[in-house]
Amino acid sequence: MAARKFLAMFTEAEQKGQFFSFKDFICAIGFLTPDKRSKLPLNYSQSMSEIIENSKESIIRNFCLNPTLEKIPAFDTCVLRDLAEFFARKNYSENDLAQCLFLLHVGKTDCHKLDENKAFSYFCNSFSNFHSIDTQFDITQNELFIELKSIFSNLMSTKVFTDTIIKSIDKIVSQKNNTELFNFKNLKLVFFSSKFRTVYGYSGKDRLYVNVLPIFENLEKHISQDKKLTVIKLNFIRLIVHEASHVLLRFRLDDLNLSSPFLHRQIKEGKALKNVKECGFETEKDFFKVCVDWEASMGRNINLKYCKEYLDKILNGVLLDFDVQLANAFKLNIEDFHSSGFSFRFEQDLFIL
Repeated sequence: MAARKFLAMFTEAEQKGQFFSFKDFICAIGFLTPDKRSKLPLNYSQSMSEIIENSKESIIRNFCLNPTLEKIPAFDTCVLRDLAEFFARKNYSENDLAQCLFLLHVGKTDCHKLDENKAFSYFCNSFSNFHSIDTQFDITQNELFIELKSIFSNLMSTKVFTDTIIKSIDKIVSQKNNTELFNFKNLKLVFFSSKFRTVYGYSGKDRLYVNVLPIFENLEKHISQDKKLTVIKLNFIRLIVHEASHVLLRFRLDDLNLSSPFLHRQIKEGKALKNVKECGFETEKDFFKVCVDWEASMGRNINLKYCKEYLDKILNGVLLDFDVQLANAFKLNIEDFHSSGFSFRFEQDLFIL
């Protein structure tokens, strides 16, 4: 097993005071052979303990298939120590589930637009701090999180909201691939704390993970409370739309390690209809008719009256096209985004270890 080989090579490098090279690791396990140049599926239908245990092979495969990691000369073993401990342990908690899913997405991140130093820092940061993900966050710390949880429950029970997500994914993969209908009311919202400032959230099996750190940092910004809360709520809804679409896609194709730009095998097998750059962004466009950069818009003189009215309509089950010009908000250029399994952005603070 690749995870065992990783542990063996890591332990040897640590004992000898040497660096660890993913390129050497790839050569050692023969991942360069043509029949292994594909991701390892991780069945959605598995139990939590099965997902955590089986994810370790999928995570390793994702790392080995990432061309940027292969080009990075070597890592100090202290950077990889928590990763090695994760592969070795046999814990099956909600926290372990959240961390394994995060690592699954890390390996799928496309870093080809970054220079080597920034790409190296991104992976070092991910490997060093994934263990900071803590799903035991107490939402009573701030009444805003209680309100966001209420908004989430409301949206998951609103047919026009869930139908929009379903119709968006219908364009990519047919419902016939899974005879069981997905019940959005069973989707669980998990707030987590972490050291990641620009990771907004990601999806898992019947779960949406939302990072509280960016929300807390937005609460500290020197703008009016009314504007602050309105933008945070709209961005939260955007995140839910984005990540819920990933949940439905992976549910239908029974693979938690799936990426919408790479559905070639599923298309050949008649399970998927087409590839898309990012199904989350496609669903955002179907929902809002535009991808809005709320993070950047918070510092702009937005049309607060219009944005508040738009938010109220959503919360009352009325979906309308969002007029980004009338709102004076920034439109997101999705072509600038790096493909990844979670909602985040590459910014300078992401590279600080």
